[in-house]
Amino acid sequence: MSTISRRTALISAAGVASGLALSLAGCTERQSGPALVLAAGEPGGVYLSFGRLLSAAFAREGQRALRLRETHGSEENTTLLATNEADLALALADSAEVPGHELVALGRVYQNYLQCVVRADSAITRLDDLRGARVSIGARGSGCAITTRRLLETRGIGQNVAGTELREFPISDAIDELAAGRISALFWSGGLPTPLLTELDARIPLTLLDLAHALPDLAARYPERYLATRVPAGVYRGSLPTPTIGIPNYLLAQPSLPDAAAASLVGVLIDHAPELVPSGTVGVQFLTPASLIDTGEMRLHPAAAAEYRRRYG
Repeated sequence: MSTISRRTALISAAGVASGLALSLAGCTERQSGPALVLAAGEPGGVYLSFGRLLSAAFAREGQRALRLRETHGSEENTTLLATNEADLALALADSAEVPGHELVALGRVYQNYLQCVVRADSAITRLDDLRGARVSIGARGSGCAITTRRLLETRGIGQNVAGTELREFPISDAIDELAAGRISALFWSGGLPTPLLTELDARIPLTLLDLAHALPDLAARYPERYLATRVPAGVYRGSLPTPTIGIPNYLLAQPSLPDAAAASLVGVLIDHAPELVPSGTVGVQFLTPASLIDTGEMRLHPAAAAEYRRRYG
């Protein structure tokens, strides 16, 4: 769903949500109750950094504690949310739906960049060169692994195809494997720059592969999940502007999340937006009125929709 159509839907929604908006107008008062658990991500990734900033901003608003749970990423996060082991989850748009469970969004918070990293001295210069190579596609349970498998499938590159070996390493392990030459490439879906990759690039020059030519087939198979974007020049040492694939990130909850908590979190996303951008990151950061509500096929929590309407009309 486009930003315009989502905004139109919000404005024209039934009066029950408008009633919610009025009842939640005073929801910034301190909330009591147990800490909310946010399924976040891996150390060194933007999910965890963003989660820490969100937790701190939520506390400054006098809200209940927001406790972070380290995970391998989107798929694990949505599973934890669906099984009531977390109250909130960060997830990529292509990992946000769990069969048999209804999840809802509190907002579209920022964009991940899918990065395919090789050593600068590698003979691999394009995506199709990965056929027959040993590649880390992201940690087991991560959204990166889901996106990368889909991407490689569009190029006819899969496990054991022409000797291709796809491994599921967390980012820290993948970096060690790439540095040692035990893998030829690693995929990582995150913000820019990723500090762990910056550190590796300072020791071993890295290159990013252009992934844009695979986007049309990927988007045709999985509509409204992938965007054309570009890694800016100089994000990593000597790197040129590199076309790649962007994936929106959502802050998710279950419909049963209390209305006051949902509305308060939306308030923090709006009022503390500049404070929620991890230090040193570049590129697209959503957290704007138009983009926060643009959650594609993922329905907004009713109280979140009401709070956006109260704020923006």
